[in-house]
Amino acid sequence: MDTERLWEILYKERNTATLQELPRNFCAEVREYLKRLEEERREAERGEAERGETERGEAERGNADERRRGLVEDELRNARMKVEDIIRRRVGKIVKLASSGVSVRTPSKGMLEEERAIFEGVKSHVEAGRERIFALISGAGGGEEEVKRGGKKREAAEVASPEVASPDPPARDKKGKKDEEESEEESNEEFQVVRALEDLPTFMGIDGRIYKVKKEDVLTLPKTNAEILCNRGVAVRLRGRGRVERKGETETKTEK
Repeated sequence: MDTERLWEILYKERNTATLQELPRNFCAEVREYLKRLEEERREAERGEAERGETERGEAERGNADERRRGLVEDELRNARMKVEDIIRRRVGKIVKLASSGVSVRTPSKGMLEEERAIFEGVKSHVEAGRERIFALISGAGGGEEEVKRGGKKREAAEVASPEVASPDPPARDKKGKKDEEESEEESNEEFQVVRALEDLPTFMGIDGRIYKVKKEDVLTLPKTNAEILCNRGVAVRLRGRGRVERKGETETKTEK
């Protein structure tokens, strides 16, 4: 690595929108180059200190060492500036790519190992933040207090309503009533009765229904949603089952 190679890399980064492919040992090469310049500068400084101005010839050699030190310092300063500019431009491209919202895998070429870690970290945080915002929007009506209190309850609601395709209605055949009864029994096994231990944000179950759950509400939920809430410690499983309709929303009470 030398100053010309650094300038070539910087020129390409400035004039292309995509990342150029760097040598896998780029960081090691740059480190060794800067280290070499540091050693040359220290050597020139030692030469100046040792020679002093005892004799004319020595003084001239001292001036040569001083000029050499100045040149090395200029090269070292310029090299560091080029490296910083290269890193800044590449990180900017990586962040832009990771936050673009486009489903993209980590590019196999163009990124150093350390840059892949930056890409994955930014992409993960952006996706998580986007999901939280969508969850708040879909929860509608919570207001600022809902946002502040989100924490554990919002996380439980988000996990309790995974994105799954709506199940297709069971097809009917000539067996008629018998198949319908079997289907109903099978459907009942897919639901569980739970009691809410605290207020939860509005969420959509995997059955496509919207659930508004308050503390101490007893309701029948799809098994998947019920297990998630119970595992989160925000609901407990009960026995018994009975449906009632209220305010256009389905709620389920235990039979007494």
